[in-house]
Amino acid sequence: MRDMPYRWIEAIQDRADYIEDQLKPGSPVVGLPYADGSLLLTVSKGAQKIFEVHDRIALSAIGHPADIERLRMLVTDTASVQAFQSATEDVNLHRLTHYVLAHTFKQAFESIVGEAYIIKMLLVEIGNGAPETQFTHINYDGNVKVQHESGVIGGTEEIETAMQNYLTEAKNDTPPDLDSALQLALKTWAVGRKLSQSFADAEDSNEVSEDEIDEVINTELEEGEIEAGILDNSLSGDTKFRLLNKDEITRTINR
Repeated sequence: MRDMPYRWIEAIQDRADYIEDQLKPGSPVVGLPYADGSLLLTVSKGAQKIFEVHDRIALSAIGHPADIERLRMLVTDTASVQAFQSATEDVNLHRLTHYVLAHTFKQAFESIVGEAYIIKMLLVEIGNGAPETQFTHINYDGNVKVQHESGVIGGTEEIETAMQNYLTEAKNDTPPDLDSALQLALKTWAVGRKLSQSFADAEDSNEVSEDEIDEVINTELEEGEIEAGILDNSLSGDTKFRLLNKDEITRTINR
């Protein structure tokens, strides 16, 4: 009996290693603010990966499709119930992540007799002028990271660090327009995609050149399609989310 805690720790580590191996080849997701709101972008091969949660909240994820759908429905249904029972203004990203999603992720991960979720999730919320845009990254083990300038998810922590470094180097004090945000998000996605294909280590994370970025984009778009969703404060009505159509994306990327 004395070795039970050590067995649990070992089982948890084995579980983490397995999940991370499954997530490594996943298509990254990039979240960026722009002048009128916020953008989520990825490249997919058929299945939709960017969704509305509530009026001013959206999400995307990498991982097992069934797990993504199950947790998407959980947070979307919870938001709808909260809005119905109290008020729309009571639905916020902090409550949904810390009291619903993070708890669910953590409980499944640490209950080693059951199945863990193979997933990483990125959510974004825009305010009505204030507070500022919030990007929330939830790891498969329930750990939550909140950022305001941008948000990324990739197959490994090293991939995410490389993507954030690329965004930091490209940072401008002035919020970009939507076209510029789309172009920067796609290049950042390509950095993550390049590293996910090679399963690069941290020391290689800054070695993706602009030529390699362009090559990855051209190659991946032969079979995949850019998927982009925005939360746009300029839209009339309560719902600020919409998916960009193919013509909008193509016109922007080809400039």
